Amino acid sequence: MLSDGVEKGLPGMAFLSGEAGSIVEHMLNGMACCRVLFEDGQACDFVFLYTNPAFESLTRLAGVVGKRVTEVIPGIRESNPLLFDIFGRVAAGGGAEKFETHVEALGVWFSISVYSPKSEHFVAVFDAVTEHKQAEQALLRANERLSLAQRTAGAGVWDWDIVNGKLEWSDEFFDLFGLDPATVHEGATFEAWRKTVHPDDLHRAEEVIMASIRDHAPLFNEYRIVLPNGAVRWIDAFGDTTYDEHGNAQRMIGICIDTTARKQAEAQIDFLAHHDHLTRLPNRFVAKERLKMAMAYADRADENVALLFLDLDSFKAINDSLGHNIGDLLLVEVARRLQACLRETDTVSRQGGDEFLIILTHILDLDAVTGSAAKIVDALAAPCEIEGHALEVTVSVGIAVYPNDAQDTDTLMQRADTAMYHAKSTGGNDYTFFNEQMNEAVAAALAIRGELRQALAGGEFVLHYQPQIDLASGRVVGVEALLRWHSPKRGLVLPEEFISIAEDCGLIVPIGDWVLQEACRQGMRWQQAGLPELTIAVNLSALQLRRGNLQQSVVQALTASGFDPVRLELELTESILIMEAEYARDTVRHLKSLGIRFAIDDFGTGYSSLAYLKRFPIDKLKIAQTFVRDMDTNAEDAAIVQAIIQMARALNLRIIAEGIESEASIAHLRLLHCDEVQGDYYAKPLPADEFERYARAAARK
Repeated sequence: MLSDGVEKGLPGMAFLSGEAGSIVEHMLNGMACCRVLFEDGQACDFVFLYTNPAFESLTRLAGVVGKRVTEVIPGIRESNPLLFDIFGRVAAGGGAEKFETHVEALGVWFSISVYSPKSEHFVAVFDAVTEHKQAEQALLRANERLSLAQRTAGAGVWDWDIVNGKLEWSDEFFDLFGLDPATVHEGATFEAWRKTVHPDDLHRAEEVIMASIRDHAPLFNEYRIVLPNGAVRWIDAFGDTTYDEHGNAQRMIGICIDTTARKQAEAQIDFLAHHDHLTRLPNRFVAKERLKMAMAYADRADENVALLFLDLDSFKAINDSLGHNIGDLLLVEVARRLQACLRETDTVSRQGGDEFLIILTHILDLDAVTGSAAKIVDALAAPCEIEGHALEVTVSVGIAVYPNDAQDTDTLMQRADTAMYHAKSTGGNDYTFFNEQMNEAVAAALAIRGELRQALAGGEFVLHYQPQIDLASGRVVGVEALLRWHSPKRGLVLPEEFISIAEDCGLIVPIGDWVLQEACRQGMRWQQAGLPELTIAVNLSALQLRRGNLQQSVVQALTASGFDPVRLELELTESILIMEAEYARDTVRHLKSLGIRFAIDDFGTGYSSLAYLKRFPIDKLKIAQTFVRDMDTNAEDAAIVQAIIQMARALNLRIIAEGIESEASIAHLRLLHCDEVQGDYYAKPLPADEFERYARAAARK
């Protein structure tokens, strides 16, 4: 079958951003990034995704981005089958290649180096070589342009005469590597370079250089260097080699760029994907994987695993009375005390809010569990000195033991949670082992479950809408639809009190269908009332993908209301895209083909892999408010927000920050070129009629 479509961005070429990108923009070698289209396993066409200015000057072809080569140069497939053979072979997973070919339609010979940064894609670097002298002059001119560019970009240029072994470095190269030309007695030599490279990276870095020469391939080298003061710096090196008519390497010229800041940002995002950003503890996904491993080992060793579910008894009162900053510091202290109570083989994880999970391994008898639980309760009962406040916080601990209480992770976690609620219901500051007679929490959940069924049938659900603001213009460009339950018995119930129960019993599927229908109906009402066009964001549950017919539900909601699909945005969590990939992939792609947009909610707090950003057609990232809330006073949160925004811009994704509570946050995000914002600073979630008045007033400003 024929695959088609033009992808935005430059896959695998993130190094072209920023100052370093000007080097490519100014070099005289042409460069093109393309996607190959295959039919029956053979390359039949390719689409231009990016060309640099030299591409146009060498080919005399302009405006080719987004077009097929057969459209730009009719007949090229028949006249130049070599191009398609090599580009297809490289894009299909082959190694880098270098070759020459004559493009009859242009009347020019080209020398082309091609490699694949990603499946079905290739990057071609080329020059016109109609005369050999012309190629040499072009290379010299490119080197001069690189020298000029590196003086402004801070990149170091190196020039290696392979025949006589002479090596030259620019002043910027010496600075980049922390070397003083006056004190490096041997000058620019490979030995001097070797002394700077991190010992763990030296062998591989040398192998990459030699492989590039041997394979006639463009050089890309990534390694660490150690500066004279002991600091470690990450380096990206790019280069190309010239050869004589016999294929013997003559000269290699290239640049080195400091990528330490990028590496640190990537490492930070990776760490946050595995850990809670506040306490630095493993997050729930890591904890669940470790629990699975501990249970598997216990089966082999005939041991037990104890799972402790912890909830702080009085944290909400402290958080509400003294503020989030004191609450956060208290959580950090709690995490420290919990770690001090455990062995190296045990795991403590923050689940969210004031909930923690502890995995005790290698358990042979329950006395060991009792001792650990008592130690934890005592450790947390001692007052905590936080910012001049002597805070007393106790903990309720529920304990479930594998394999006695459950045979799988989900059930074990559920029963530890049930035991925790039992401990809390009896006054807290204690631990309780799960037993089959614990029905209070289950009974309460069953009561809510029954009321939810009546609520759905009786029309007790409503939607409130929180504005989403375009940061550049200040206009209201969208809303997030947020579910509320007007219970005759309980009053106004927020989602956190009933959504998990609705998911447990499957009611989230019909409730989610109602939310989609009502959001689309309301969007159409606003449109008919003359409000400016608004995007309506609706949150999705994993269960809607797994059990429901989400595709049909969305289409029915749009059809019945007449709402424009391009104004509907569906919000998914990172865990849905990772853990429900089997159900999500085809559904998301089909709905995307209808014009519907997709956003990732609470980005940065979820799973450990970012690969889904390539696999799914995502339009927008929503930065979690846990990062946004304190970024004005917390340098780490500010760095995380900046890293996420930079990554989103590199991937051509829009970005929205939620949880805005201050003008300072708005100013900070404006400097970072964030696209949209949302939060109580602008408006709390509003009923539909109140939002309409808000939107009309905002439009008149």
